[in-house]
Amino acid sequence: MKTMIGAALALAIGGSAAFAQSYPTGTVTIVVPYAPGGIADIAARTVAEALTQKWGQQVIVDNRTGGAGFIAATSVLQEPRDGHTLFVADAGVMAINPSLFEDIPYDPAADFQPITMISDTPLVLVANADAPFDTTAEYVEHARENPGELVFASAGIGSLNHIVPEWINAETGIDVEHVPYRGGAPAAAAVASGEADVGVLALSSVGAFVDSGDLKILGLARTERVDTHPDVPTLAEGGVENVAAGQWAGLFAPTGVPEDVVRKIHADTVAFLETDAARDTFRQRGAFVVPMEMEAFASDLSDLRERLGAVIRDADIRPN
Repeated sequence: MKTMIGAALALAIGGSAAFAQSYPTGTVTIVVPYAPGGIADIAARTVAEALTQKWGQQVIVDNRTGGAGFIAATSVLQEPRDGHTLFVADAGVMAINPSLFEDIPYDPAADFQPITMISDTPLVLVANADAPFDTTAEYVEHARENPGELVFASAGIGSLNHIVPEWINAETGIDVEHVPYRGGAPAAAAVASGEADVGVLALSSVGAFVDSGDLKILGLARTERVDTHPDVPTLAEGGVENVAAGQWAGLFAPTGVPEDVVRKIHADTVAFLETDAARDTFRQRGAFVVPMEMEAFASDLSDLRERLGAVIRDADIRPN
């Protein structure tokens, strides 16, 4: 009996390894929950092109928009768990949705295996150029002295641009009111025009307003400075501890894909992300490559999910 069990186990392991070596055996589809042209879509298409060249099989991108990512996520889970359907998602789909909505048709933690973060577009705290504060510390001090008078603009209710300023409120005890707009560009324009006082927006989206003198950057919502803007301090340097989140895009597989296959996808994707070509491609779009070990990505995502969930609950954020 032991011999039979051992033989069966060896066959299973050998079969899995053989499958990983031959993977992929056909077209691989990367599902993206957003329209073409956005951060997640660009990340998916860049990786898809590289993996197509690496594997000698077509890797295509399928944009399945709508439903706050529900449509895309559930479509991935309906496909065979053989690694030929992957998912590129962001903090909204993987960390915000579970707390923002009372009921969602997927479990980000149980249904998906994090493979690697692909890219990260830093978020920055910006203010109108005429605001009476020039640093994160001065902003917090002014808000404390004038509770309820300042407003921050966001890309919409439940967006990362909404949750991070609420996170700053919670960490510092200040009261800055929220005004939602229909996207990041209108939110940036609102702060630049003085319609709103501040916002936490993508660094890549505020450059023109900073160059024109309509916006000033107060701090970076990141654990460390970025080399493209070495003079911009982090929020932590301005006294706002623990607040760090970016508009990242990550690669996921549905749970149940053989581990050897997932490891192969991870190794080949990370190998590309560590090239100068990948770094240059993303940097041109205001993003940074973030190749990660699978376990580190899973741990960081779990921590982010918990932190953002606490902010959503404490601020009583509800979708429209």
